[in-house]
Amino acid sequence: MLALLAGLLSSAVARAQDDYDVPLPNPPRYLALGSAGLPVRLTMNEDYGQDRLGASYMDVMGGYVLPGGSYRHGFGVGVSWNIGHDGGYVEPIYTADQWVIMPAYLGYMSLARDVLVLGHAGVPIVVSGGSGFGLEVGAALAYQLVAGGGIFAEVSLAGYAAGDAGATLLASMEAGILLNYEVLP
Repeated sequence: MLALLAGLLSSAVARAQDDYDVPLPNPPRYLALGSAGLPVRLTMNEDYGQDRLGASYMDVMGGYVLPGGSYRHGFGVGVSWNIGHDGGYVEPIYTADQWVIMPAYLGYMSLARDVLVLGHAGVPIVVSGGSGFGLEVGAALAYQLVAGGGIFAEVSLAGYAAGDAGATLLASMEAGILLNYEVLP
């Protein structure tokens, strides 16, 4: 009888241990990205003294990725500002004159333990240094150097309705740092 009781007890302990060994589904994540980039104008308005290269810029974004499978959805908000002069002498924009806020949909997919792909689609809204709004899509490849932190490179395409300047189409390249915080229960 004692052997039967010991067997049942060890079986229950093994089952409880197995319950803890079950991997958790991909938990939610907080993301923070900071980068610098350079846009290339695919359309130019020479009346405004625009060159092919636009003003370099800084970009920060915070986001939340929902729990899920291999491809996960999320949302975020980005803020960008120019760090270079743009526009010649006709309609100049000086350093930090133009600020843009962008609510965005985020896509998150892990390719390997330390490599992930981030995607976004957002509506950039110019809040100072001009007026207008647009649509932006982009994709980034990130490498995590340490748990929760890494580097990334991104390419994006943005179109703006830029008031008197008409429609503007930009292709951008940027690089920066990534904070990737896993939210555990």
